[in-house]
Amino acid sequence: MNEIRNILLIGRTGGGKSTLGNVLINKNDNFEETFKESSSSFSVTKEVKEALVEIDVNRNGSEKIRYRIIDTIGIGDTELTPQGVLTRLAEIGTRVKSEGLNHILFVTQGRFTKEEIEAYDLLSSIIFDRGVLNYTTVVRTNFPNFEDAEACANDRMRLRMQNAELSHILGSVNVFYVDNPPLEGRPRVIEMNKETREESRKRLLTYLATCQEGNYRPSNIDTLDERVENYKTNEQLLKEKMKELEKARKEQEEEFRKKISELKEEQTRELRENRIKFEEDVRKVKVEGEENLRKTKTEMEEKQRRDMADLERRNQERERQIREAHEREARSIREAGEQQTRAIQAQMQQNQQETERLRKELSEKSNSSNNDLAVLLAQMKADDRKWEERREQQRQESEQRREDQQWQFQQQQLALEEKRIKAENDREVQRGKDEKEARDRDAKYQSDMRTLQAESNRKTRENERLAEERQAYIVQQSSKIFPWTRDNNWREGPPSQRK
Repeated sequence: MNEIRNILLIGRTGGGKSTLGNVLINKNDNFEETFKESSSSFSVTKEVKEALVEIDVNRNGSEKIRYRIIDTIGIGDTELTPQGVLTRLAEIGTRVKSEGLNHILFVTQGRFTKEEIEAYDLLSSIIFDRGVLNYTTVVRTNFPNFEDAEACANDRMRLRMQNAELSHILGSVNVFYVDNPPLEGRPRVIEMNKETREESRKRLLTYLATCQEGNYRPSNIDTLDERVENYKTNEQLLKEKMKELEKARKEQEEEFRKKISELKEEQTRELRENRIKFEEDVRKVKVEGEENLRKTKTEMEEKQRRDMADLERRNQERERQIREAHEREARSIREAGEQQTRAIQAQMQQNQQETERLRKELSEKSNSSNNDLAVLLAQMKADDRKWEERREQQRQESEQRREDQQWQFQQQQLALEEKRIKAENDREVQRGKDEKEARDRDAKYQSDMRTLQAESNRKTRENERLAEERQAYIVQQSSKIFPWTRDNNWREGPPSQRK
C-alpha cells in the first residue's frame, strides 16, 4: 500500500514526545535517535520535524503500513513565546489540508501542567476544531506498569479526578500507557530498556492499527494563519485585564484613600470634641466637688459653732441658776441666823429685864432669905447656860448648813466642769468624725475623679478601636470589590498561573 498515515505528536517540552517518536520509528532496529531526545525543561525540538516508518502488518511482509511521524515543537518552549510556538505549529497546516491526519498522540507524563492544559485548548480551538478529539489519544509515558491493565485503569481514573479542568476532554479520548526508559547506563540496563521500549512500541502500533480509518481534515484549516495571528494566551488576556483592573483599582484606591482621609479627619474631630467635652465635664465635676466640699465644711463649722454656743449658753444658764439658788439658800440661812440672833438678843434682853426686875424685887425684899436668893441665882445661871448652849447649837447648825451648802455648790461646780470637759471632749470627737468624713468625701471625690479619668480613657480607646474597625471594614469592602488587593503578588496573575 502506498497510503501514508500521518501521526502528529504534541506535548509539552521535556514530556517524552520526541522519545515516543523515536520508539515508533525504531531506526536500525536499535532505537537510534531520529528526533533529538531531552528529559530537561529546555526544548530541543525547535521546528517541526518528520520521519517515515514502514510497519509490517503481516509476518510475511505482504501488507505494510507507512506512517509519517510528525514531531512538533514542545508546548511551553522555554525560548519561544506562545505566539511563536503557534506559528511553528501552523507550518503543518498545508500538509494537514492536503493529506489530513490519521491520528494525534498527545504525550504527557502524568498530572497535567498549565502548559498541557493550554495545549488542549490550542488543539481544539486554535489549531484545529472540536472534531480533533475523535482522532486524539493521550499517551501516558514513563509508566513502568504499562503492561498491568488494572494499574492502567486505576491511573486513568486518577488522571480524570486530578485534572478537573480537562475532565470533559479526558472523558472523550482514550488514554494509552507506555514506558520508554532512556538508553543510558550499563549494557545490561540498556538491553532491558530496549526490550521495554520494544514492548511499548508493539502495543502502541497495535493500538494505532485498530484506530478508525480515514484522515482528519479540520473544517477551519483555511483560517489557521488568521487564528494564530489573533491568538492571545490566557495569560496575555489576563495581563491586559489586569492592566484595566489596575487602572480601575488605582482610581478606586484613590477614592477610598480620600474617603479614609475624610473618615480619619472626622474621627479626629470627634475624638477632639469628645476630649474637650470630657475635660469640661471633669472640670465641672471638680468645681462642683470642691464647692460641695467647701459648702459642707462651712456648714459643719457653722453647726459646730452653733452647738458650742448653745452648750455654752446652757452651761451659763445652769451655772446662773445654781448660783442664784445658792445665794437664795445662803440668804435664807443668813436671815434665819439673824432672826435667831434677834430672838436670842430679845430673849437675853428679856432675861436681863427679868434679872433687873428680880434684883429690884430682891432689893425690895431685903428681908427674903439668903437661901431663896441663892436658889434664884442658881436658876438664873442655869437658864443662862441653857440659852448659851442653845445659841451655840444654833450657831453650829447654821455653820454646818452653810458648809453643806458650800460643799453642794462645789459639787455642782465640779459637775458643771465635768460636763464642760465632757462636752469639750464630745466636740473633739465630733470634730474628728467630721474631719474623717471630710477626708472620706475627699477620697471619694478623688476616686470618682480617677474613675472618670479611667472612663474617659476607656471611651477614647473605644473610639480609637471603632475607628480602626471602621477603617478595616472599608478595606475589607474594598477587597471584596477588588479581590486581588488581598494578594501582594496580584500583578503576577492568578495563583494557578504563577511560576
